[in-house]
Amino acid sequence: MGSWIRKPLWIAMASLFVPPKSLQTSRSPTAKVFATSQKSFSNTDAASLMSICFHALIAAAPLVTDSRQLLDMSRIRSRGLSLTGGASVTGNRTLLSLQRNFDELIELDLDMLDSAKEPDVLEILLSQIEPSVQPLTLFSKSERSVHEKRVPILLLDWARTVMIQEWTGKPEVPGDGPFGGALMLLAAMYRKRQALLLGDVHFRFEFFGDRLDSVDMPVSWLSFTSTRQKTHLLDFPFIFKPASLVTYFRAINFSMMSHSYEEATSLQLRIRMITEPGSLVTEAHQRSALEDLLRTPASKFLILNIRRDEILTDAFDQLWRREERELMRPLKIHLGEDSGEEGYDYGGVQQEFFRLAIAEALDPDHGAFTVDSRTRMTWFQPGSLQPEWKYELIGLLVSLAVYNGLTLPVTFPKALYHKLLGEPVTELHHIADGWPDLANGLTNLLEWNENDGAVEDIFVVTYEFSTTMLGQPVSRQMDSSRREPWPQPSLHPNAEPLSAENPTDAPLVTGDNRSAYVSDYIRYLTDVSVAPQFEAFARGFRTCLHPKSLTLLTPSLLQSIVEGTQEIDITELRRVARYSGWDANHPTIRDFWSVVKKFDDRMRRKLLEFVTSSDRLPVGGAAHIQFVIQKNGEEEGEGARLPTAYTCYGHLLLPEYRDKEVLRERLSMAVENAEGFGFA
Repeated sequence: MGSWIRKPLWIAMASLFVPPKSLQTSRSPTAKVFATSQKSFSNTDAASLMSICFHALIAAAPLVTDSRQLLDMSRIRSRGLSLTGGASVTGNRTLLSLQRNFDELIELDLDMLDSAKEPDVLEILLSQIEPSVQPLTLFSKSERSVHEKRVPILLLDWARTVMIQEWTGKPEVPGDGPFGGALMLLAAMYRKRQALLLGDVHFRFEFFGDRLDSVDMPVSWLSFTSTRQKTHLLDFPFIFKPASLVTYFRAINFSMMSHSYEEATSLQLRIRMITEPGSLVTEAHQRSALEDLLRTPASKFLILNIRRDEILTDAFDQLWRREERELMRPLKIHLGEDSGEEGYDYGGVQQEFFRLAIAEALDPDHGAFTVDSRTRMTWFQPGSLQPEWKYELIGLLVSLAVYNGLTLPVTFPKALYHKLLGEPVTELHHIADGWPDLANGLTNLLEWNENDGAVEDIFVVTYEFSTTMLGQPVSRQMDSSRREPWPQPSLHPNAEPLSAENPTDAPLVTGDNRSAYVSDYIRYLTDVSVAPQFEAFARGFRTCLHPKSLTLLTPSLLQSIVEGTQEIDITELRRVARYSGWDANHPTIRDFWSVVKKFDDRMRRKLLEFVTSSDRLPVGGAAHIQFVIQKNGEEEGEGARLPTAYTCYGHLLLPEYRDKEVLRERLSMAVENAEGFGFA
């Protein structure tokens, strides 16, 4: 950048660092740098001048017109690397110099007593670099597109440069100074990422994740308290890639589980010292009574003894009123011993137990949940007759599965995960996956051009929320100003029946109130109509999970952790598969993968369930499961044995067949008809 533009900008910048009179002291750092009688800028003026400086820096950077190349360069920067080139280095040094003073501006803005009266500096600054809705006649469409993408990406990269140069190698970082200022800029840009045409991927900063301990760092973060002067990188989870966040989340769960296990082990040793012969307790009956009293506190595992024909009842009975310290221990399932099945848990039986228990709990016939006939997504039944404690225990089942690292065969709309993380559900895209027809209809209502007819004449929609309760349609007029709970049915013989509609007619939706109608409809759908059911479910869900660990996750990431993925990549599965008694190049193994590769999605899921007890892959893919193909003898003729599986270990027991067609027929038959625990 030429001196002809640097000097005037720097002189103008002097006004940025003159503090308000209420903060001017002899110890102010700015008093030494700018010892003048200048007046301080307002936040708006300061942001405007900062915008000019940033655009001047951007003009000095090399022009890259290919957006993909620009993103590739940004990804390189996110790993802490840089490209050679004098102009870019100059720009980075200039920004670093600017940033050393910009962080003071932010600090002053935070300290000002009248800051509530003025907009935030960063918010104003970013609003001035947002893409303009008005076309710029001086530039072509392609030039404008390049500029709109280039500006925010370069700001991100320069902020990264400051953070890399200032980082000390620890996850605890300054909340002020150059590093803190750059971090606050990143956070402000993330909040406005949609307006800046940026996605979540643009903010990932792999430089930190590659250099921090994936176990100790998240565990120590739980006890860390951020201040204005010092903060933690995990307080800004958007800078980490999803795989890292899942690793941190699981590390926290494993740490809590290990602590509970070790605590019980230590108590067991102390009990043994007290009750063994020759110890303090000499009477046999006293020793027996003490052991019985301390059996629960000293148990190292949460053990559930489940009958196959009473899965949900036994689970509810044994989880009800359990102490928190019991629930935090490693889970073991003893299942089906009464019927002679193999039921001791080595991992696979846990998965099978949750699969059957959740399927029964969410069965619409029980009246607690509904399942959309088109999307197959599950949602709470408004006004359900099921008691709240059942919803809480179902939430606890989900919590236990997540805590123990298991995925569940469930499909909830993303709105549920927004609510579980405390995020509002207010936009149409929040409900589009669960209620696509409704979302399309509401979108059409919002986008209707009244030049083609008045909304009330074309749509003829009343300002009501409608649903089905106990098999009957129920409508209620929506009211934004009142927060009345949704009516709950009662089984009491003297209870008044629910009326199908309001006693008074609801007004029509018009062009003036359609936006409010859509907002209210989303609120009634996802909140008002199911509030008691959701709150009970959420209480159970939060039982085993540290509240701070949930802040690492986005709704999409939490959904992936709970539900896994049903998209099974056979190439990836083959890459992680292991063999026992087979060679990877054996003709039978090559035939096996050739057959499996031609399976459709349904058969791929059934194969995975046949071997692992789950038809879904955990978040992170096939690398996180055990899939072993073990040789199980040789078979000749048409009556060859079917393949079997030991789901506890993730082992497929595959005989050696005479040809590919026999293998296809035998494998397909086994996969289609598998049922039960242990050996399939």
